[in-house]
Amino acid sequence: MQPTLNPPDRTFEDRILLDKLSVWGYKYRRGDVVVLRAPDRPNEFLVKRLIGLQGDWVSNPETQDMTRIPDGKCWVEGDNAAASSDSREYGAVPLALLEGRVSHILWPPQRIGRMQSRPPDPSRVVIRRPGM
Repeated sequence: MQPTLNPPDRTFEDRILLDKLSVWGYKYRRGDVVVLRAPDRPNEFLVKRLIGLQGDWVSNPETQDMTRIPDGKCWVEGDNAAASSDSREYGAVPLALLEGRVSHILWPPQRIGRMQSRPPDPSRVVIRRPGM
């Protein structure tokens, strides 16, 4: 998730606080930074940004194709597209793989603070409206 986490100019790795209560009822928002199990390596954890939720349409910048996110799934991407293995590669992932939302950076001291949610580029995501 560089440069959002573990910026290349730092000597210490970021330590994060994970909000695991957000898993109950899937209380996530587009733009949240989340921890999930890798879809192809279940013993490995990934940190990605949540781009789209079930029912949304997301454009894949690699192919320009629009993909509808099926029920029970979400679209995640790393902030550094050139160095990220994410939904652009393996498609929508099950919400059940999400372990929680990153709420804060706890270490190093100069980076302590709340993790900022950053909504996805509106030109890439068509958000499902309730009742549609």
